[in-house]
Amino acid sequence: MKTITTLIIAFAMALNLTLSAQSQQKIEMRIDSIGNAKLNVSMTMNAQQWQVWNSNYGNNPSALKRDIERSMPAYFLDDFKLEKDDMNRSFNLSLNAYGVCEINKRGKWIVDTDQKNAQLTELTEHKYMLVSSPPEYGGNLQQTFIVELPKDARGIKIEKDAYGKSVFEFDMDAPSSGFNLMRWAGILLIVVGGGLAGKDLLKK
Repeated sequence: MKTITTLIIAFAMALNLTLSAQSQQKIEMRIDSIGNAKLNVSMTMNAQQWQVWNSNYGNNPSALKRDIERSMPAYFLDDFKLEKDDMNRSFNLSLNAYGVCEINKRGKWIVDTDQKNAQLTELTEHKYMLVSSPPEYGGNLQQTFIVELPKDARGIKIEKDAYGKSVFEFDMDAPSSGFNLMRWAGILLIVVGGGLAGKDLLKK
């Protein structure tokens, strides 16, 4: 199952940072009403980390995009935007990730944290915070997750899966396939219409 932690650890691995000192990373995930997510990842580094990161990715955003996509083959990602702040040795990366939220066999929407007894702090009715230190980085990376569930989500609960890991579970109306059908029909109409218009111009 795809999880928040799997997604975020993949980000950190793709960033290829050598973390010899305590570093902090903030990840904001806003999930929409059809289960897709808008992500923002920000991080501030020391001088050495910034130099290494810049040589690997900061001056080559296409390499960052490629490595993140390779690290997360289960997700469809797009709309990558990278902003750097050289003066403060920080960056902000935003992108869209599709299919982050899933529907289980009981018809409940779920978002898996992949952590046992996750210490979740409720910020608002639909927004939660989770602080974690991935063991892969020897305790030198502190990650703060801000997870914002859809405003249409109802009956939000923190449950446990079969492995005792914390999951968000809630009710929400399933997305309508009619909207997608009409959208694609509209796109096809534009394409076909454009082709017909092109033929008319050639005849003239």
